[in-house]
Amino acid sequence: MTTQPWLTPAAIAQVQLILDSYHHWFGADLIDRSESPQKQAAILFDAPLVVFSHGTEADPIYNYGSRLGLELWERSWEELLQMPSRQSAEPSAQVQAERNQLLASSRSYGFKTGFSGVRITKSGKRVRIEDVKLWDLLDPAGNYRGQAAVYSKWTNLD
Repeated sequence: MTTQPWLTPAAIAQVQLILDSYHHWFGADLIDRSESPQKQAAILFDAPLVVFSHGTEADPIYNYGSRLGLELWERSWEELLQMPSRQSAEPSAQVQAERNQLLASSRSYGFKTGFSGVRITKSGKRVRIEDVKLWDLLDPAGNYRGQAAVYSKWTNLD
């Protein structure tokens, strides 16, 4: 295990996908893009933003999380990269249906903004996330590669 897994070639490539796709959908950069891809990966990881992404599996698994996101959700990098993204929400049928509707809505339009909802940490604490931007990840050929989200506002409910 590397001490900085967010700087592996796979993580750097995922950050580039996140940043390129963000620019595609929103016409702006999430962070400064003038640095090298490795430096951009370090900047995004340490940014004052919660950033997550998941892949295209039938039950999508997280493949990226920023430091702030890992701290908020009480997860290590290794734990996050084994976690189905549905586990970030409460397991009730209603909450999962609302989450699935949000993800589907983003897939229909490419992105969704202004979302708020309750998520749960590893220890079961409830956190209300606010003003979330969710977007589809597209590779250079325009193929769907998952989804990413960013937010910087949340409230601990427990």
